[in-house]
Amino acid sequence: MEIVLAESLGFCMGVKRAVDLAYRALEKSDPQQVVTLGPLIHNTQEIERLTKDGIGVIDENSIPENGTVIIRAHGVAPQAYEALKSRGLKIMDGTCPYVHYSQRKAMELQQEGYTIVIAGDKDHPEIRGILGFIDNQAYVVKTVAEAKALAAFDRVGTIAQTTISPQKYQAIVEALREESKEVKVCETICDATEENQRAVRELSLEVEMLYVIGGRHSANSNKLVETARENCPRALLIENADEINPEDLRGVKRVGISAGASTPDWMIQIVVERLREY
Repeated sequence: MEIVLAESLGFCMGVKRAVDLAYRALEKSDPQQVVTLGPLIHNTQEIERLTKDGIGVIDENSIPENGTVIIRAHGVAPQAYEALKSRGLKIMDGTCPYVHYSQRKAMELQQEGYTIVIAGDKDHPEIRGILGFIDNQAYVVKTVAEAKALAAFDRVGTIAQTTISPQKYQAIVEALREESKEVKVCETICDATEENQRAVRELSLEVEMLYVIGGRHSANSNKLVETARENCPRALLIENADEINPEDLRGVKRVGISAGASTPDWMIQIVVERLREY
């Protein structure tokens, strides 16, 4: 059986930066005093590794009295940042640069008087953080149908969750243009997201079965599976190598591997080694 890796897969720049930042903080502090505000990234196994190494996870209801707090890659609302600052905590901002860009664009659109429409999941921490910068004054739509259900606006400004597929964002924008006089489109999708989706689409044409390694609660990992299934119905999301069922591989000559933006290299390697055993 041949194992084929996607041309682009795994850790994106923003996630790698956040993880590196956390370990740098650990080197300079008492291990018990380094925590992240919410899970640093959407990968259970990597969070377990960080916790084992001494980097804890807190929420806004369990903020410590002292120490270093890492802002996760998804970013936070400015109110959360100020709450940490007011307590005299050391803050290290691990927000992905692409998310920072989205936050700035949202504020610019608001200042320019646009009705803001965000393409994404309203419950995703990245979106909740962006909304905090504009006093929750935006419509969040996840589908074309939701976009079409909005009222007609004169001037609409759009931004996208950094992990949404470019095709979905474009479809939502087109739906808004049908009803609005002006639509200003801000391109806020992460390059790594686009590259990973392009790579998995190409790989799905070449293999009989395809595994996407990533967390089940990871938006970009689930989108990779959705993209892969357009050409390869036997595309599966797995969180780790233990979820591989050897029976699924019976008769398979070429199996593909992709991975979400929060999946570290060491997890990809374990899956490869497990497949080699089979």
